[in-house]
Order: sequence, then structure tokens, then C-alpha cells
Amino acid sequence: MKPSDAKEVMRQMEENRVEMRNFVWNRDAITYIPVRFYLVAKDDGSKRPSELVALKALCDLNENYTEQDVQFYLKELKPVNSTEINADVINVDPSIIKTTLNISYNALNIIMVEGIGEEGVLAYYQPPATGQLRADWIVALRSEIQNDSRVLTHEMGHYLSLPHPFYGWESTLTGWDPAINGNPVGALAPDNETLNEKVNGSNCHDAGDKICDTPADYMFPYPGPDPNDPTNTQCFYNLSAKDPNGVPLQPEMKNYMNYATCTDYFFTDGQKTEMQNSLFSSSRSYLNLGPVPNLTPVTSTPTLIAPLDFTETYNNVKFEWTPVPGADRYWLEITPIGGISQRIIVQDNTYTAYNLEANKNYFWKVKGFNEYATCAGTSAQELFKTGGTLSDTFEIPTIDDWDVSPNPVGSNTSFFVNVKSNGGVEAKIMLYTMTGQLVNSAAKTFLPGYSSFEVPVNGLAVGLYLVALRTDEGIETKRIAIVK
Repeated sequence: MKPSDAKEVMRQMEENRVEMRNFVWNRDAITYIPVRFYLVAKDDGSKRPSELVALKALCDLNENYTEQDVQFYLKELKPVNSTEINADVINVDPSIIKTTLNISYNALNIIMVEGIGEEGVLAYYQPPATGQLRADWIVALRSEIQNDSRVLTHEMGHYLSLPHPFYGWESTLTGWDPAINGNPVGALAPDNETLNEKVNGSNCHDAGDKICDTPADYMFPYPGPDPNDPTNTQCFYNLSAKDPNGVPLQPEMKNYMNYATCTDYFFTDGQKTEMQNSLFSSSRSYLNLGPVPNLTPVTSTPTLIAPLDFTETYNNVKFEWTPVPGADRYWLEITPIGGISQRIIVQDNTYTAYNLEANKNYFWKVKGFNEYATCAGTSAQELFKTGGTLSDTFEIPTIDDWDVSPNPVGSNTSFFVNVKSNGGVEAKIMLYTMTGQLVNSAAKTFLPGYSSFEVPVNGLAVGLYLVALRTDEGIETKRIAIVK
């Protein structure tokens, strides 16, 4: 965290203390926080972090915050495209990030990217929480969310106004060095503003992180090996730092807000109080903490039913799996061998794909979840191969008749989809090549009776194409020829 951002987090904590001085909350009640994940891809849609990583992150957060009486639930998984933000977000002005991603303030916002743009930075909290320049979001590398549950938990602590235990030492980058900082240390931390906390706690209200049940700490990210366990080289404190009174320090390396790589992390009671102050302060009123999400547990994984081996068609492939108790959403991934995955979230245990390629091998798998329960595993992965056959059309009950005209159509003109509906219908019109590539798509409401919709050809290559008319009731297809 930048020293300036660390200072802003401290300012937020102190303001919250003043505002919440007389506030009383039910310490046995769980506070549920809505979370939105921005899944940032490059401009062309590539390199997008998977929804599966976001669901794992939510699961990890809920596990790590259980003892804090705080839980998180899914507000939205929002795909957005920006090459600059995806690769170099830390060097992009927050106002540009806010505009480009269209940040909404009705949930806690987490931005997932492939690259942050500064070596060694795995994630960060972006203040301030209030004011005209408000940012108030968390940025995290996809790889770190996927591999280390502590990273996002640590940044969530900053979001909830927790400073580092070694507050005032952030500018040293590598932590206490007796040749530079002295031993004993002086009265002030390296920022020349913060009092160094004393081991006896006599100045804990005004020094360091100003939270009295976190021990004095002068930043020891990689202190040394544990003499009883030489493999433990990043968690055991074996240095000889002394406070301004000459008393040896004994920092707590397992605190979530420290930098050491340990296990069995925790927050102190004092930190828990500051997080509650932050949640219920006016700066976080936008979180709308009242609603309780669907808390039905989801513990099982789906069994894949079809396709499992071969499907003759490629433009109308129905995927089916067993329902998962408690799940009201399913994450489906369809991956061509050697190609780019399709990832879809649906509300039922079936999905029909209309844009697969002919005569190609695919893998697929499914995960069931709901807005709160995201920890269950994915199904076993199955392989199938598409055939080269176009599927037969079938009747849509609300459509009496339809056609495309003119047919053939000139390559620089338009054709019309003409529909006779017996009750009005919401439909999607899609234009495919004969190998299953989607080249145009649009939504249209067809009113009762006769109506038409214009589809521009826009210089498509001469050849035979497939027009698909899809509604919630099914899909019908017709062929159209594009000529010079």
C-alpha cells in the first residue's frame, strides 16, 4: 500500500471512531455485505478472469471472516473490457477507472485483473471512501485470488479501515533495519509523523496502528527461520528489534493485516471493532446492509448427463446435468480443444449452445451455486465431439409463420425477418455462417400480427448463411444466400 493510501485508511478509521462513538450493534448478529466483481478483460475480450475464481474468492472471504460476524454475498459478476486496466491498473487514474468500468455504488466493488502494473503488488485497496473523488474499491490479481485466500482478506481489512500493525513504516519497503532505523528505535516511525508503539502499550492509543490489542510492530515481512522448524522461514519472528524504551519486540506475525506468510491467521477484537465501525459508518451507507441473502447451503456437485460422447449437430447442442440442491445458478464452461472457452451462467440445469463449430472436440463442466453458497466444487470434466449436421427446426408456439426476404440478398444491402405472431413474442435474431460462426445478433419484440425486422448484411462474404429465430420457447432456422 502506498504511504499516502495508508494515511487515508488511518484517517477513515479515526473518523469512524468519532462518528460511531455512541453506536451500539448486536454483537451476535451477522452483517451481510453485497459484493460485485468486475472481471476485466483486454479490449478484445481476451484474458478475462474466470467467474470461477470470483466464486472461490467469495467462498474464501466468508470462511476467513466467519469469526468477525461478517459475511459476503454475490451482487453481480460484471464482465468489462479495458486493455489498460487489465494490465496496468495501478497506473490508471481512479477517475478513469470509475468511468471506464462504470463503477456502481450499491455493493462492495472488487476489480479482478491479469496484471496490476507494479512488481510485487498482488492486490490493493483504493481509497478514499467518501468525497467527490471517492474510489473505494479493491483491486486484485486473478492469480493471487486463485492461489492465496489471505490476499483478498488482507485488502478487505483495509477497505474496512484497518491500518497495518506497522503503520508508519510502509515507506521503508523492506521493514526495520538496525543500521538505518536504530536499535532501540527512535520516537518516530520512518514517516516522521507516527509515534513508534511501545511494547508495554503505554502509548498504544496514539502510536502505530492505534489499536491496542495488536502488539508493537515495525514491519518484519520476512523475519527468519523458526529454530524448531527450519522450513518455516517467513512467519517466525527471531529478530532483536527494540522499542524506544529498549524493550525487545514480539510482534504478531499471524495477524491478517501483517505481511508475513503464515497459517492460522486472525483478526484481534480491537480490529473487529474498527471493522464494525467502518461498516455502519455513513461512508459505507451505500452498502445497504439490511437484506439477508439466500443462505441455503450448496454442498454437492452436478453430474453431467449430455452430451457425453458425440452429437450429430453443432448449431443446436443441448447441455444437461443433474440439479444441485440449494443452487439457483449454474456456471457452465465449454472449451474447444486448443481454443477459447465459453463461460455461461444460467438459472436452470440445461443450456442450448447455438454457436459451436462443426466436427470439433469440446470439454465441458458445471458448478452449482447461489448468491451466498459458492464453495461447492465443479463437476467432472467430460469430452464430446460435434458432428457436421445442421439441426432440424421445430415450431415455436407463439409464431404462426415467418420467412426471410429477399432471398438471395445482395452483399451490401439488407434482408428482412418477417414474422406472423399469434400473441407477441420477445425474440433474438442471429445470423450464422454454415460452420457455426455468429456474425450478427439482435433482439426484437414482435407484436401480435405481422411485423418485420431489418438485418443489414454489411458486406459479408458471398455464400450460404443460417438465420436463427430464438425465443424462450425454442429456435427455428432458415437458410439465406448472400450474392454479389
